[in-house]
Amino acid sequence: MESVLNNRSKVLAALGYLKLIAAFVSTELSTLIAKGDVRLSRHTAYVRKNATGASNTFNLIDENTKAVDGVSSISERRFPKNQAVIFDKVAVGFAEGDAEGKEGAVDYTSTKLPAVLRNASLVLTQNGREVLSIPMSELGKQVSPASGEDNYHDLEAFSYFADDQAMEWVIKFPSGETFSAATGKQNYVEVRLQGYKTSRKVA
Repeated sequence: MESVLNNRSKVLAALGYLKLIAAFVSTELSTLIAKGDVRLSRHTAYVRKNATGASNTFNLIDENTKAVDGVSSISERRFPKNQAVIFDKVAVGFAEGDAEGKEGAVDYTSTKLPAVLRNASLVLTQNGREVLSIPMSELGKQVSPASGEDNYHDLEAFSYFADDQAMEWVIKFPSGETFSAATGKQNYVEVRLQGYKTSRKVA
């Protein structure tokens, strides 16, 4: 019962936060929020990408990003109209693969990030607004997690992405360093944001 009550309390807190940011989402979604015609549902926004040879600023999403099951929940750098995303947890995973194009097939549960990736930073922005900027060293798993929730770093506050607005998800690598892979291998990275997404209530 306690977990149910905690979950309900968190949803109510997220709804309160949604009202606070209503002026920054699309006009249509803002109107739905004002009318109480929006519901929140649990959601994990994620992207998995081959980052072999990455250096400087590496784009995790771009205009060619497509929503593909097991690979990405994002299309073309934005969430759909009326789907804002509120999150308070973030996870990063690393995997080594034998071939290119295996974003959805490799295992991202490694408990140790390679040094160059661990020393990088994850920076998420939207329309010039910094949504999140955090060292990868705070996100990588240090020990084998006891449950899936242990993979996530708790931000201890909500952040958001507005609907139908371009985003940037980038990894900023240390100056002069390259995310090189072992011979015959590929380096894959995943980023997951856990929280809620908005949708229109169905009568």
